[in-house]
Amino acid sequence: MLTFSTNPDVAEQQMNAIIFYLTAFGYIDGEFDFTEKTFVRIYIRQLVSARAKAAMPDADPRTREEVVGRFVAHFLEVFEQIDRSVKELFDEAVADGEDVEKFVYAKLKLKSYEIFQTFDAANQRELLATVDELIYADGSAHPAEDRFRKELEALLHDVATPLSTGELEVLREPSRIAIDGPSSLRSRHEDHPFFAAFEQHYSANPALIRQQVATDLELMRRFVARLSEQRLAGANRLAGKHTVADFAGERPFLDGYVYVHPAEPGQVYELTVLGDLHGCYSCLKGALLQADFFAKLEAWKLDHRRPEPKVILLGDYIDRGRFSYNGVLRAVMELFLAAPDHVFPLRGNHEYYIEYRGRIYGGVKPAEAINTLVNHMPGEMFAEYMRMFEELPNMLFFDDMMFVHAGIPRDVDIKAKLQDFASLNDSDLRFQMLWSDPSTADFIPDELQAQNARFPFGKLQFDAFMNKLGCSMMVRGHEKIDAGFRPLYGDPAALITLFSAGGADNNDLPAESSYRSATPMAATIRLENGTAQVTPWLIDYERFNDPRRNRFFASAPEIEHKIG
Repeated sequence: MLTFSTNPDVAEQQMNAIIFYLTAFGYIDGEFDFTEKTFVRIYIRQLVSARAKAAMPDADPRTREEVVGRFVAHFLEVFEQIDRSVKELFDEAVADGEDVEKFVYAKLKLKSYEIFQTFDAANQRELLATVDELIYADGSAHPAEDRFRKELEALLHDVATPLSTGELEVLREPSRIAIDGPSSLRSRHEDHPFFAAFEQHYSANPALIRQQVATDLELMRRFVARLSEQRLAGANRLAGKHTVADFAGERPFLDGYVYVHPAEPGQVYELTVLGDLHGCYSCLKGALLQADFFAKLEAWKLDHRRPEPKVILLGDYIDRGRFSYNGVLRAVMELFLAAPDHVFPLRGNHEYYIEYRGRIYGGVKPAEAINTLVNHMPGEMFAEYMRMFEELPNMLFFDDMMFVHAGIPRDVDIKAKLQDFASLNDSDLRFQMLWSDPSTADFIPDELQAQNARFPFGKLQFDAFMNKLGCSMMVRGHEKIDAGFRPLYGDPAALITLFSAGGADNNDLPAESSYRSATPMAATIRLENGTAQVTPWLIDYERFNDPRRNRFFASAPEIEHKIG
């Protein structure tokens, strides 16, 4: 029988981990059937009973049974929650051509590997023995279950990390980063003139939608032209630079797909950062007005002694929500054109379309935005979006902070391709940084990283990458975090995941959207004298679901958003 920590909080985490682990094995053969679920429920009772007996050796049987009953009920609820979370993996975004079941298989394998790392050798052996019982609970061992078990056991024996001492050694000064608890910001404004010109639904009338298409095409071309101007001015400035410290004293620039913004001595900066928006226009509008970005920008222009405001957008502007192109994406382009030195629009993995035999397809599944309009818009419109997506920058280095949609590249490609900052423009590295996710494990073997586009990385790998570039913190989106904000790692480098879409009653989302479980959050980063103060805050989307403050709700959409 497994043994548990005497610390109640740690023991709770261990129980949760074991339940996930058994649930993962239940789904490996494609069906978590009644027999297997019954086995897990019985095993939960056995574990709780053993723990109660060890913790309460002198208690009378009735008292102990009451305690066991209470904790069994609790962990059966945990089991149901975990079961739902595994089912939701089948709805996660995957790259074009990637099999959803293979993606889920890799995610379950990663999580099981992470769980194993939290147990000692004796408990690892006990877990494998328990899995053997579960595999045969339905009377036979499915080939997928047997393969999964063998692969996991092989990973456990491959504990070497091919990271050199130099890669792990911290070569820079300790970062000065402080992360506050979530706060609330109340918008001083009901609206702003900036939004009035483009808050309109796409028309179902062919003549009217042609006019709207022409307007959006012109907007995209101006947006791309402005990015091209920035690129021309910043060309070749990354070459030969190895850490962010090498850019000290330079003016901000864009070289290829990499923004660099050194901090000017004595200048205070206020960065408003937004993660995935996924068509939730009310979240974008609410956040900009809550941050008071427009007023602060005008105030700074009049007096440069004030904090200089910036907006950083981490990508995934489209899909899931109802206002992808005409709401979020259009607003982002207009915002950038209005203040190109103060707005940094980065690319997400959903800003990825492909062309096949003359037709444009969503390169990420599900792709609700393109599916909604494919029968209403000409093909040239989606071809222009595809070209525009290809022009979006991938990352921003602001002082020694890094902003990117997802994470770091694979180990094998970092070693093969990352020579200096100019290497970050490599197409493979950029693509991988649109997809990767952090793991709770210290190190992820190459085999796990190679399994699919959405691959994991561990803390040691993250620290080595950040150390190589001289960065103290990474802020990224990409993952649906129900809390909206999650700090991870830290010491020496910090990683923050920010998710700015969602809302239990957000009318920007279809009624059946799984994103309703997420609480949309933004973050303010105040950078002063090298110290970064990070403050997450709740986005007041509800206030901007109101037709008095958001014209999208003044009338019903003429073209309905579709799921799938």
